[in-house]
Amino acid sequence: MSTLIRNTKKGKVEGFTADGADKFLGIPYAKPPVGELRFLPPVESDPWEGVYQATAFKSSPMQVPGPDEGSQFPPAGKMTEMSEDCLYLNVYAPENAQNEKLPVMLWLYGGHYLNGSGMNTKWDGANFVRNQHVILVTFNYRVGIFGFMAHPILKKQSKHATNAGVGDMIMALKWIRDNIANFGGDPGNVTVFGVSAGSSAINVLMTSPAAKGLFHAAITESGSPFNHDEWDVDEAREQERCQKYLDSIGVTADDLQTAPVEKFVSNEEGYFAAEFCPYVDGDVVPDRLEQSYLKGNIHDVPVILGCTADEAFILLGERDKVTKERFDRTVNTKYPHGRDYIYAKYGAYLNQSPAYALGRFRSDNTIANMRYFATCLSKHRQAPTYYYVFTRVEPSHDPAFFGAHHSSETPYIFQNLDNPAIAYDDFDQKVSDNIATYWANFARNHHPNDGKLPEWKPFTAESDLTMYIDEPCECVPLKTKAMTDELQKILAKRTEENNQGLKV
Repeated sequence: MSTLIRNTKKGKVEGFTADGADKFLGIPYAKPPVGELRFLPPVESDPWEGVYQATAFKSSPMQVPGPDEGSQFPPAGKMTEMSEDCLYLNVYAPENAQNEKLPVMLWLYGGHYLNGSGMNTKWDGANFVRNQHVILVTFNYRVGIFGFMAHPILKKQSKHATNAGVGDMIMALKWIRDNIANFGGDPGNVTVFGVSAGSSAINVLMTSPAAKGLFHAAITESGSPFNHDEWDVDEAREQERCQKYLDSIGVTADDLQTAPVEKFVSNEEGYFAAEFCPYVDGDVVPDRLEQSYLKGNIHDVPVILGCTADEAFILLGERDKVTKERFDRTVNTKYPHGRDYIYAKYGAYLNQSPAYALGRFRSDNTIANMRYFATCLSKHRQAPTYYYVFTRVEPSHDPAFFGAHHSSETPYIFQNLDNPAIAYDDFDQKVSDNIATYWANFARNHHPNDGKLPEWKPFTAESDLTMYIDEPCECVPLKTKAMTDELQKILAKRTEENNQGLKV
């Protein structure tokens, strides 16, 4: 392992070379958001003297310990200890890339806006950057109440005291703009990519005026702006959520910046129920996401979007506790106008396995939702949209039930198939090479093709072209067209009801 030094605008950083990559870990990109800065948008970090040791991960964001993405399976990595002092990032580069001008990829982790960390060994980027010749940046953004506190008293301290977690994302993008050239990256070619809530956060950035020009392409995995009411709220609604939670833990407005940090994560059940998330503030987030996308008020950059074939099965919790009543509640709450089709299609499974019925419906519905999203993007922008379904079934326990589950594509993308609990084989390595190469091609050229893999053509509503990512990959019209058309009609009807006066 050798050491190496790079310049940043705040001072020199020292990283190291390992696993065929240059690694710079734990670089501060903003001041610690503690004390008077708690809950506020990030503030640019101060310069330092000497050489900053960027050789180890820093703390993860403060959060209630909860389920990681794919929690039914043993994680491949481990998150660092939690702290409010968490605004750090990591840079991974191919060896000796400092004089190159490589595409840059910024990873946004998932976790329902409540959990997650960029300081996790499962996001180690050495294999990915070495194989794909790109620069990878991973980072922490604040989650839960620390990232999305909405309280009137904060505006007495800062004019723009909203959506601190989104502010963290934008600050990390600004750090890349100002510094990444010294690591071999091209600040004029930055791709954001993420999964689940990280994907949904990218959908927010696509609408944010503050993020315009800071990224040039986007890959959004398993996150749509449509039909997610819990994550499409205004400031008043988020204030209600925050106040209700603060009341439950006995914290007053006067205590916000002095109460012990542990106090804010002391009510686990209430914390997870609060649905803290980005909210409309008229500034960083100018409008409800459905409204922004339906109006076409989105950045015109190339986009890859899609999901896994069996998204929902791993998100059900304990399958033995999934009941017919839960299935009924899901349908009656969100899709009452689609009852006839949903029960005709999935009702036969209910008596035998309510968990399978709910998992299959929600998975198929996610494919329809992402296709609806792709249709919206292709109609409102000049830049191309590429749509995919990831179909490789992870060879872990009970693959017949879990299938190609939510977030199962991420170890393939990072090319980190070293989890001893999962029996990845040479076939999985080929799938990993396929998806990682498509992602890197897209970051490099703003289209995913290189003349070696099967050609991936842009999606339009007319072509319906979908890339099925597996081994081999194939780009063909959606294979579940008839079913997806019906589910998409149900989604469109609900979207129309939620957005009166807009063309859906």
